Amino acid sequence: MPTVTKSATLDTLGLPAGDHLVRFHVEAEVISFEVAASQPPAATIEPDGARKPTGFVKKWGGTAEKFEDPEDVWLRHINDKHLR
Repeated sequence: MPTVTKSATLDTLGLPAGDHLVRFHVEAEVISFEVAASQPPAATIEPDGARKPTGFVKKWGGTAEKFEDPEDVWLRHINDKHLR
């Protein structure tokens, strides 16, 4: 298992861009690690710079219901920010 010191940065692990599942074993001043799974980043942007449509708005657009509770500050924040 590769090892790094506790003060090492994540760049020291040498992982490429993407999602990784890493197992760490921490000791006094040394951390050993094992990469359990790696997945490269998904290509979400087309070569011409446009994003691929996901269909989210078509499926879920207009389905939100507004609930009001004057005592719930968080609900009021969500309504003000996300609902019209």
